[in-house]
Amino acid sequence: MATVSFSTASSIYTPAVKYDLISLSTPSKSTPSSPNTNYSFSTAHSLRKSILQQRVPLGAPLRQQTLLHQIQHTHTHSHKKTHSTQLAGKLEDIMSSPLLIAPLATLNETTATPAKDYVYTAPCEHHPSKGQTDYLVNDMFPKLTHALSTIEFGIRIEDFMPLAFKTVPVAGLAEKELQLLHGLGDLPNVIHLQDSFVNDNGDTVLVLPMLKKFDCNAVNSSLCTVRKSVQQILTGLAAVHAKNIVHLDINPSNLMTTHDKKEIVIIDFGLSMTVDRSGQSTKIPVCGTSGYIAPEVTHPSYYERNDPTLADLYSLGIVLGQMLEPYIPDCDLHYFGSKYLSVENTNQTVAYLKDFIAQGACYPRVLVQAADLLRTMLEENPADRQSAKELLESHSFLQTPPACPVLSSAMTLNLCDWLCRVQEIKYQKYLYQEQSGYEVCRYR
Repeated sequence: MATVSFSTASSIYTPAVKYDLISLSTPSKSTPSSPNTNYSFSTAHSLRKSILQQRVPLGAPLRQQTLLHQIQHTHTHSHKKTHSTQLAGKLEDIMSSPLLIAPLATLNETTATPAKDYVYTAPCEHHPSKGQTDYLVNDMFPKLTHALSTIEFGIRIEDFMPLAFKTVPVAGLAEKELQLLHGLGDLPNVIHLQDSFVNDNGDTVLVLPMLKKFDCNAVNSSLCTVRKSVQQILTGLAAVHAKNIVHLDINPSNLMTTHDKKEIVIIDFGLSMTVDRSGQSTKIPVCGTSGYIAPEVTHPSYYERNDPTLADLYSLGIVLGQMLEPYIPDCDLHYFGSKYLSVENTNQTVAYLKDFIAQGACYPRVLVQAADLLRTMLEENPADRQSAKELLESHSFLQTPPACPVLSSAMTLNLCDWLCRVQEIKYQKYLYQEQSGYEVCRYR
């Protein structure tokens, strides 16, 4: 049996230190003696006594009980051997003696301690709480702090799935959101709750999948991507509304995309509530993000009681207006997304959209259909809006023509091509109004 050795050096000023693995297994009493047994036992006894005084244990994962024998080599001019080096010289004979070293087969396997699974934890990682060791939070990701929640990012150790840890300090809101997420289950285009626990401060932590930010300007490269995005958001809203739940905070920050950017997901149900869709017994509190709140939420007394879920359609109309802003000229869509956007602004936009639709002969048909969808969502009176399910089933912009399963070239209208064409159309309108004696004040 060969000696296993390695050397270390603490600094350039200290000599190298050599470590040798010494087995401490004792021979069986029934083993016959040999001529060199007495010599070997006496040498082994002195060696064990020397290394036991050093008390350098290795640990449980080793299969044999072993110790590290440290041998210090002195670098003197006389090159005299110390007692430790003399023992090291006899180490090879001792380790190779079959009487001094018990074979591995004779060890009791039940006493061996199996090595535990080990996951490397970086200095920037930590567990979200003392009792929760299934997850790791990575401090390299910036922490997102909002008025009602704090979001950190990390992984699940079991499969290294990227996760978001949403801490809700307000007990009532955390309980309500947790109950709603459990009720939603695995709906399409809706965030799925992975787990939940209580951290060391007593706050509820929701474990959610990590997603990517949704950008209105990134999806409007063509009307085809705008159409697909609106379809996915409406699909999620239709599934949520079917559970008699209204979101009440639809805006770009609460829309996320999966990592492959193929699906849009609705998140943040902190303000959501269960409603009576007849509108007779549900009072919706004034809540949401400024610039995206439906008028019946801020002024419920102005309107007749209707389906409360129609408030989400108005908010989605503001988001759709941001997507269509480069395509539809002279409708003041560049104001959409501002927190100062009011009902008067959206009413004026609806009036401009009706004029745009009336001049449909000047514009591609698919663009007129998109403008009509936007007008339907932005109607001030909720009774004039359609539900998410009705829009998915009937609106022309969201339907693929039956005679043409593949999208036509008009549906894939590219933004860069359209911007050149829209300037030409606007200039022709400007010249016509100027020749007809109309006051021109909206050309830009």
